[in-house]
Parts: sequence; C-alpha cells; structure tokens
Amino acid sequence: MAEEEKTLKNLQAARVELEYVAYGPHGRSTHLQHAILPLEYTQSSHGTLSWKKAGGTCSVLPVRTHLLCHLDDPVQVLKSYTLPHAKAGDVITIGETPFAIMQGRFRHPHGIHPGILACLLCRLFHPTSSLATACGMQALIDICGKLRVVFAAFLAVIARLLGIRGMFYRLAGEQARLIDDASGTLPPYDQFITLGPVCAQEIVNTLKSKTGYEVAVVDANDLKRVQILAASSGVDHKRLEMALIDNPAGNADEQTPIVLVRGLGAPVNAPCG
Repeated sequence: MAEEEKTLKNLQAARVELEYVAYGPHGRSTHLQHAILPLEYTQSSHGTLSWKKAGGTCSVLPVRTHLLCHLDDPVQVLKSYTLPHAKAGDVITIGETPFAIMQGRFRHPHGIHPGILACLLCRLFHPTSSLATACGMQALIDICGKLRVVFAAFLAVIARLLGIRGMFYRLAGEQARLIDDASGTLPPYDQFITLGPVCAQEIVNTLKSKTGYEVAVVDANDLKRVQILAASSGVDHKRLEMALIDNPAGNADEQTPIVLVRGLGAPVNAPCG
C-alpha cells in the first residue's frame, strides 16, 4: 500500500480516455476522446536562476513549467512562470508544440483513419519524417484537403528529379512542416500526433499586450534549426534565431517550454546582462 501511495505521489499527469457512441444520419459509430490533466504544478522559483550564454551577445533562461494541457491559458502561463524573472528588454519565447497543445491541437492515432491516399503518399518521405506514417499523412490531409496534398506531392516529385528539395512543404503549407508524429514530443504526448498551432500571430500580439514583453512562438531543434512562427513587432528575428541556435529548451523531457532571452537589444559588442 505504501509503495502504491509513493507511486501515485510521483505522478505528474493523468491521461483520461472517454469512449462514446455517436448515432445519427451517418449511422452508429464509436469514438474515443483523450485529455491530459496535470497533477503536479511547478512553482516559479525566485532563487538562483540558471542563465546560460547563448548565440551572439545574449543569455537565455529555460523556464520549467507544469505539464501544459488544453486547459491552460497562455497569458496566465507566461505571467506565472516568466514575469518573476523578466526585465525590461527581455523576449519571451514559447515552443511551437506546447503552444499547439494549449490549443488542444493533438490527435490520437486511434481517431485517425488513413485512406489509400495517405498510405501511398507517406512512402515518399524519409522514415524519420512525421509524414512518413499513414496516420501522420492523413492528419495533414484532414487539415489541407486531398487536392492540395496531391498537387504538392506531384510537383514535389518533379522538383526532386530536377534537384530541388523541400517543394512539398512549400506547397502543402505551414502545417506540413509543423506536424509532429507520435513519439515526437515528451510523454504522455508522445502517444499523440501534434498539429501545428493556429492564429499564432494574433495570440502573440495579445500576449505582448497582456505581459508588456516581446513574445515569439518558435520551433527549434538539436539540429541547429530555428523557425520563428510568429513574433511581436519589436523582436529582431535574426538575433533571436542566433540566441536559440543551440535549442536551450531541449528536445527531451526537460519540460521547459518557455525560454527567456536577454540581450537581444544590446549592441553587437556589448556584454550579456
């Protein structure tokens, strides 16, 4: 009994599955809904902070939070975890995947029904791509539509023969780049396909007005690739990309979806704050 209590105390989140039956003009069908609920909340620390030197003349502070879910409000998350550490001139960045999770944009493969088109097109992609599985490709088709995906794939094959790479992602749209297949993020979301966020620029503008700080939604990885999906008007994109080039938020289970960046507005030769 004591061991069970200890195990329960160590739980950080609960995954809830709800199976239900829908009945109507389409007939009778069974569906499964999922929800992730945090059981442990990280307290914002006012003690020693782990600022790190970053690219250019900047410093970065990865900020640990509780396991974010669809019930979280980005404004409250930033206020609770970031504002105690922020100073004038800082930029608050939040990862694209946790940002999408707060919008509820994740799907379990059980609820995705790949068609013949998805099963065929997914074979065109490298095995490590999130579109290399039938469910990942079907998730994109459900967003973009069959015609756009087929058109993008057809022209991408021709472009590849001519030595041009990346054409599919340009034609299929931003969501094609942002989909993370199962195992692409930290548990328990590693069992889900995470879609890209929507209305990112609009929400970023709101976050700036509510917090008083420049805000950006970013997609960074350990391959030194940084993409800024949306940023408030005062963000220097090139400097921010340089600051995040080493992916301070991490790609494992660090649970630091927010990174505070200091020194972006400083002159090139100025020391970091």
